[in-house]
Formats: sequence, C-alpha cells, structure tokens
Amino acid sequence: MRLRTVIGMLTMLAASPVSAQTQHEARAKEIFKQLVEINTTHSVGDTTKAAEAMAVRLKAAGFPSEDVQVLGPNPRKGNLIARYRGNGQRNPLLLLAHLDVVEARRDDWSVDPFTFLERGGYFWGRG
Repeated sequence: MRLRTVIGMLTMLAASPVSAQTQHEARAKEIFKQLVEINTTHSVGDTTKAAEAMAVRLKAAGFPSEDVQVLGPNPRKGNLIARYRGNGQRNPLLLLAHLDVVEARRDDWSVDPFTFLERGGYFWGRG
C-alpha cells in the first residue's frame, strides 16, 4: 500500500483537528507504527491490546467515554466500537475495520514483521 494512501486513511483516525498537513502525517504515522508493533495474529496475538490503544487515543481526542467501548469474546480477542455522533448539521459516521492479521512467521519476512519500518516510500510491518 502506498504511503500517501495509508496516511490519508489513518489521518481520519487521529480524530483531532491539526492545522498543518505535516502534523497530520506525523500523527497518522505514529498511530500506524503503534498498531504495526502490536502483534494481533490469531495464534498468539492480542487484538484487545490494539483496541485499547486506539480507545485511549479516541478518548484523548475528545470522544466521550460512553461512546468508546472495547469488548469481545475473550481477553485476547477484543474489538473497538466508537460512536461518532452527528450534530444535527452533520451526519454520524461509522468506520469498520478488523484488527487481527494473518500469521506472520519471522522466517517468511526479510524484516521483523512486528517492527515498523519505512523503506522506499512504503511502510513494512504486520501488526
């Protein structure tokens, strides 16, 4: 995935207004790095950890605590639900995604799959 595409998608998750595009890009990259470095594979990973990390960011950006929930079928398989309310002039927004990733065996990678790396305009990592 191209760097600009990922940055554009993650900037929406930053959830707080920032004036300069470079600040948006830096925040999006910080969020992406955080998620890449959390192992969320099915066998040994923890999607709850990733969901909780994003919940903290949403609350810090001003989402009310009652609109941000982490829940799931067991302690390692949590999901994030966040309600972004409309204000009467703008509609509410629902974003859906999954936090788990397919298995990432270190032997199959030329780099550590759970370490964020930027190379040649691309981000590398599994998350």
